[in-house]
Amino acid sequence: MSGSKLGVGIVGLGLIAKSHSDGYQRIKEKVDLVGFCDLDINRAKKFAGDYQGTAYDNLHDLLKNPNIDIVDVILPHHLHYEAAMDVLNAGKHLIIEKPLAKTYQKSKDICDKADEMGKHFMVAENTRFVKGYIAAEKILREGVIGEVNHVRTFLSSNEKKRLTRPDYWGRNFNEGGGLINDCGPHSFYLLKWLVGEFREVRAFTTQVFPLGVEVEDTAEVIGKLSNGAHFICGFTSTSEIPHSERLEIYGTKGGIIVDQMASPVVKMFTGHYDFYGKESEGVPFGPDGWNPGGWHYESVVDEVVDFIDSILENRPPTINPRDCAYAIKVIEKAYESINTDDFVKVN
Repeated sequence: MSGSKLGVGIVGLGLIAKSHSDGYQRIKEKVDLVGFCDLDINRAKKFAGDYQGTAYDNLHDLLKNPNIDIVDVILPHHLHYEAAMDVLNAGKHLIIEKPLAKTYQKSKDICDKADEMGKHFMVAENTRFVKGYIAAEKILREGVIGEVNHVRTFLSSNEKKRLTRPDYWGRNFNEGGGLINDCGPHSFYLLKWLVGEFREVRAFTTQVFPLGVEVEDTAEVIGKLSNGAHFICGFTSTSEIPHSERLEIYGTKGGIIVDQMASPVVKMFTGHYDFYGKESEGVPFGPDGWNPGGWHYESVVDEVVDFIDSILENRPPTINPRDCAYAIKVIEKAYESINTDDFVKVN
């Protein structure tokens, strides 16, 4: 512990690291940003200079710092398991970006290790802190739209530039690449949280823009949830619109639309003659997700704050990491369905 505050070390200083760091800065009365680690030592030094920390190019050196109580892992997917185990074995609290690990078994192993070590552990699944989804959960729990019978999600992004870089790890399945691997954790966690577990899945993938890589750039996963509802989860990394997410929930009495590119972001409809619907208040329109005020940025900040508060308040984090492990199970079944060309049971 750094003085009376919790000390944080961040490992992996790519795209998401800035919003994580800013989250800790918002509660700087509770935490100190102590260390920044990246293979690119110049990048680590830049972060260390911006946030008054120490730069490292090796995780094990960072873990030796007695002033670091929490390690925030934001590494390429294939490095999650080893890094998580190292952090927990060093006796540090752990927050790790999704996906938890490359396989369901390794995801469970990390959860078990955190329990064994008695350390706070959370997956940085920002989905749980997106205000539009929180509003949708409230409507669902009130029972206004009746029983859910159909759900659709769609996640759009543009990764064409990164996918053309020969050094980009996301080009390869062995390093955790693949659109379902990358986006599936969000949608599958979201559906489990809001509606329930999965019964069976069937996945379809393609390359809309062949970029000389082995992974898919567009995909759909369909199937049934445990309550019998049909679902469709769509993903693309080749869209020429801003990074965004959309959720549609249809029930026996109405429906909910959440769209980060629409204003209002959340609307509820009660019947097929309800042409105007009802806006959910308290959900700001912030389509530029990567900057302060944006829906994605603010959800990442909120997840970081919740994790720190869970430690200080000695309570479980809002996100149960085993639910994130379950999302990896669904991903495995989705890819299995591609290989078998058939639906695959999840439970």
